[in-house]
Amino acid sequence: MKIETKRVIYVKKHMYNYAPAILSLMGFLLWLISFLTDRYYKCGNVLPWIPYVMLQTVVAAVSGTIIKNLYWQVQTDMLTGLHSRRFFYMKLSELKKTLPVSLLFIDIDDFKSINDTYGHTAGDEILSQFACILKNNMRKNDIIARWGGEEFAVILPRTDASEALKIANRIRKLVEQKEFCLGEVACKLTISVGIAWAEKGKDVNSDRLFKKADEALYKAKEKKNFIVVHEGNED
Repeated sequence: MKIETKRVIYVKKHMYNYAPAILSLMGFLLWLISFLTDRYYKCGNVLPWIPYVMLQTVVAAVSGTIIKNLYWQVQTDMLTGLHSRRFFYMKLSELKKTLPVSLLFIDIDDFKSINDTYGHTAGDEILSQFACILKNNMRKNDIIARWGGEEFAVILPRTDASEALKIANRIRKLVEQKEFCLGEVACKLTISVGIAWAEKGKDVNSDRLFKKADEALYKAKEKKNFIVVHEGNED
């Protein structure tokens, strides 16, 4: 996937955020040009233009709001409320500004058995509850995303491997101790975590960082309820 530059991401984000105001302003400018042209050539009076500008403003504001909402829906996982995989990729362009940086890949152990035993609705509830644990126990600038299925990914800016391990182990213990409620039924879960990291002064290759985190997660899943830090940092 092509990684966009930080400038492009910044422009897009603010363009979509302010889409209602931008479209309303453009509509107003169009009306103003038409009105001034009409006044210059003395084609009529101002009254016929009032309903037009009101309608134009309403249509522009509604259209802008729809565009803004659609943009954020693309960036958000609808089930968990976390960032989407697409948004996560977009944030990779900022990694060089936050070194050292660590990447966590998290997988819920034996998740298939939960779906098989309790059903997919219960599985969705488990994912939502687990997402809440991540949101409530990560730092403000950490970037959390649902990677797909029962896998999650977290970018930890300005965090080396030792600190990332502490954070991951705290999350692992919280999950291990929690009873996940599925209506009248409660169940226990564990997670496996793979960690990769890049230190300050090194070039960050996003694909290699992902590959190392994925390899570490694969090893952790062999033991379950376990954390593996990839040997060596990103170079």
